[in-house]
Amino acid sequence: MLVITEPSGQPLKAVLNTPRAAVRPNPGNRFALDHDWYEANIQLLAGGEYQIGQQVVAQLAQEASRLLRGDQPLKAESWKIGLKPIPGDGDPVLGELQKVPGCYVAFSHYGATLALIVGELLADEIVSGEKHPMLASFGAERFS
Repeated sequence: MLVITEPSGQPLKAVLNTPRAAVRPNPGNRFALDHDWYEANIQLLAGGEYQIGQQVVAQLAQEASRLLRGDQPLKAESWKIGLKPIPGDGDPVLGELQKVPGCYVAFSHYGATLALIVGELLADEIVSGEKHPMLASFGAERFS
């Protein structure tokens, strides 16, 4: 589940990953919130859609509010529920595809925290043509 808050005056310039809430800045002075402690509360409906109780959404917003300065609580404006696109082993898929030379991939559910370093490492590899050792264990071929 990903919750987007109502606009807030709370300042935040970093991504917070804590035991009860993950918080990242979002456009329009909003925050994007998620975590995994509530996954057992998500229900799959017969039509293939998901639902969760509004009290769980409010609890996540409350947990995130505790991480920020001030006394203005965060309020959920919207939320979406679905399957997370997580590679089978939980690690990102990064680098050049061996079977399609010149085609590079960057697939991860850690985008907000890894995007800058992944972009830098992949750009270096693409420009230099040399494999970066930090990307070696993240190739797509590990699944074949």
